[in-house]
Amino acid sequence: MSVSQNETKAKMKMSRVQWVGLSLVIAILFIDMLLYSIVIPIIPYFQEKLQPSATMMGVLFASYAVALFLATPFFGPLSDKIGRRTPIIVGLVGMAISTIMFAYADTMFVLIVARFVQGLAAAATWTAALAFLADIFPAQMRGTAMGIALTGISTGSLMGAPLGGWLFEFGGTMLPFFFTCGLTIVAALLVIFLMREPERAKEESMGTFHLLRNKSVVFIACVILLAESSMTLLEPVLPVFLTDQMAFSPAVIGFVFGAMTLTYGLSAPIAGALAGKYNPFIIMLVGVACLALALPLLVFSKTLWQELCSAAVVGALIGFTLSPTLATLGILVDQDEQGGYGAAYALFNMFHAVGIIIGPLLGGVLTDFVAVPTAVLLVSTSILLVVALLAAVLRWKLPKWQGVRRDGV
Repeated sequence: MSVSQNETKAKMKMSRVQWVGLSLVIAILFIDMLLYSIVIPIIPYFQEKLQPSATMMGVLFASYAVALFLATPFFGPLSDKIGRRTPIIVGLVGMAISTIMFAYADTMFVLIVARFVQGLAAAATWTAALAFLADIFPAQMRGTAMGIALTGISTGSLMGAPLGGWLFEFGGTMLPFFFTCGLTIVAALLVIFLMREPERAKEESMGTFHLLRNKSVVFIACVILLAESSMTLLEPVLPVFLTDQMAFSPAVIGFVFGAMTLTYGLSAPIAGALAGKYNPFIIMLVGVACLALALPLLVFSKTLWQELCSAAVVGALIGFTLSPTLATLGILVDQDEQGGYGAAYALFNMFHAVGIIIGPLLGGVLTDFVAVPTAVLLVSTSILLVVALLAAVLRWKLPKWQGVRRDGV
């Protein structure tokens, strides 16, 4: 093995600071998604108790995304200026507050406000946490690191849905949220005592929307929007559909969503690593197209095992699609040299938020007028049409992908 190969291999090994930082980010994303998904199997209970319409259930889920969208443009550039640690701690405190609100909610208004507060908190934690990863990892390691970090999202969702169903059946509606609140407090303490930011100049980025002048960033934004809309469309719709059509219990519904998020977590690091070797735009596009084809499987399955397999396929494709977007955004920021990582991942959060606004609302409104299978087929067809348009853009409009520079930046 040559000296240069040895040097490259040494650079690819994680230092202690990188291991600790990556572990903290995984924990932060895990806590947020645990709280987000722990309520999914409890939806039929809230629907029976409060009697909301399908549209109102869509509003409940979308309120998280509205808050995320509104607050992210503030927290992204702020973390570039003051550092990542303070916004993360503030966000974790906000998550703890939202869990207490969930536990004592007895009206749809309180539930929606709690979801809104959670979105505000996520705007702080997600943006700063992802930017912190970009700070401590060089570009050639960033794809793998971001892919691994996404396992925090998938693991939180994986555990949240079945755990929420089990805790609900064991101890009632308050227990899942008390449990999550305790974990959030532990995570905040770990950040306070263990998180150490690298020495760096405070970045004066030109703002979140500056990057949208780059056609490649716009392409990534469209991919995020399609993938997130597809995923969140299912959250207010699929649990009720499975309860009505297949008589699934909250615990079984939790396992269906658990299968989806398990494969999400398994595929994300693989796609992140591939994005460091091959053109990430092609990887994203293939992922979205396959996702559109797989979505109808969820509503045409006839048995539990078919439903679990369908959920596993959909989850893997969502992870495969989204993972390359994170590392690619960081590389585009390096090449632009005027944007900060905080602003870049604020942009990711904003389109993530738009996707989870559109998804639940679209799912709720469509299923007020047509059957769930018809709604899913309409959405899948629409996604395929957009994919065809993006494929044309990829072929003719985007600049040739240069990847990571030779200096590793």
